[in-house]
Amino acid sequence: MRILCFGKNGLLSTELQKWLPELNPSELTFLDRSECDITDEQLVKKIVGKYQPTIVINAAAYTKVDQCEDEEALATSINGTALKFLVEASNEHNAIFVHFSTDYVFDGQKIGPYEEDDETNPISAYGRSKLLGETIIKERAKRFYIMRVQWVFGPAKGNFIDTMLKLAENRDELNVVNDQVGSPTSTTSISKAVVNLLHNMPEFGIYHFRTLNHCSWYDYATYIFEKQGLQVKVNPVPSTEFKTKAERPKNSVLNIAKWIYADLYTPLNWQRDVDEYLSTLSLAEKH
Repeated sequence: MRILCFGKNGLLSTELQKWLPELNPSELTFLDRSECDITDEQLVKKIVGKYQPTIVINAAAYTKVDQCEDEEALATSINGTALKFLVEASNEHNAIFVHFSTDYVFDGQKIGPYEEDDETNPISAYGRSKLLGETIIKERAKRFYIMRVQWVFGPAKGNFIDTMLKLAENRDELNVVNDQVGSPTSTTSISKAVVNLLHNMPEFGIYHFRTLNHCSWYDYATYIFEKQGLQVKVNPVPSTEFKTKAERPKNSVLNIAKWIYADLYTPLNWQRDVDEYLSTLSLAEKH
């Protein structure tokens, strides 16, 4: 097994570097943008040809959701068009292609969790760019896994948990959105899931992955403060109170029955996932 992973310094890839060695690959290579810009077709072809991978993982993405509204062409290039180059190079070497997508390919209007084959209808530039990437993979890749993940947090980049704790340093009252629901999911959980996926090799296709149970951003914030013993009053407010450039799906809950039935790694519930992240923060403070 020779693994080539793009997006070396990203939120998810930083964690994948800790977990992919568990697969005991004969070669494991991570490349950052300076080593290979995935929007450069010839360079992608050359790099994949050089490493001759059996598995290609794309963890490179443009994920600044609001910024995507102003830079949709760039988002489309990185999250969409570049997938043609990655997929074609992977096909050439008969490599399995692994890619990460998002709940933002849905409009959030469904009652109940989204299935893998539910109709997509993105309501933001970011969602549209990610859906284009998915479409290219489905149409062109010989062997692929698309993992749709959501509400991702991890130590490599700032996240909702870090933001809430930072705000709590100077404020004893916060307004937090209570009409968007999803499942906070750590990069550790996703990385373990990738290892499990590549170890078991179930049927190719799209898989939803998230932690068990779901919550609103308000529930999430309340839980963080309770766990940290912080006296912060959290007021539940509708998303109309927060004007953002990009619209967010109200319902982001992904159905993970397909994942579970494929006898894959059963994730933690979201509270436990958050607990484990908070414990790493307190350990870091002690050191």
